[in-house]
Amino acid sequence: MIIDLLSNADLYRNLHPRLVAGLDWLRATDLASLPLGKTVIDGEHLFALIQEYMPKGPELGKLEAHRRYWDIQYVASGEERMGWVNLGEVAVSEPYNPEREVGFFTGKCNFIRVPAGSFTIFAPQDVHMPGVAPAEGTLGLVRKVVVKVEV
Repeated sequence: MIIDLLSNADLYRNLHPRLVAGLDWLRATDLASLPLGKTVIDGEHLFALIQEYMPKGPELGKLEAHRRYWDIQYVASGEERMGWVNLGEVAVSEPYNPEREVGFFTGKCNFIRVPAGSFTIFAPQDVHMPGVAPAEGTLGLVRKVVVKVEV
């Protein structure tokens, strides 16, 4: 798992070429003008999901992980927390579904604050819980771009 500011994306130039392409796309794109939904960057190898939502309490969140894609989750506006735990520390609650490209888990996770301008990178071993409100009782609209990177 990686968390950083998008302005520091050049520090990750030695990662997988598609991860670098995803970060470059985030930096070069007017994210505020993109419509909600899927934006294709490089077919099914690299695409973005543009979302807007109100973050939820952690009790409503679900721990998830993917196998085919890494996630670059960029908070364009607003703020949220994201939970993280290593795959070896949780139990399967819903087995991996290849059509939906997700499996769900139960267990404890650590939460990190992800303000606007920040991104996280979650690999297949990174079980994560996105979309959590930044603090108890704090609500505010989040615009997030999740770049799905086939690696």
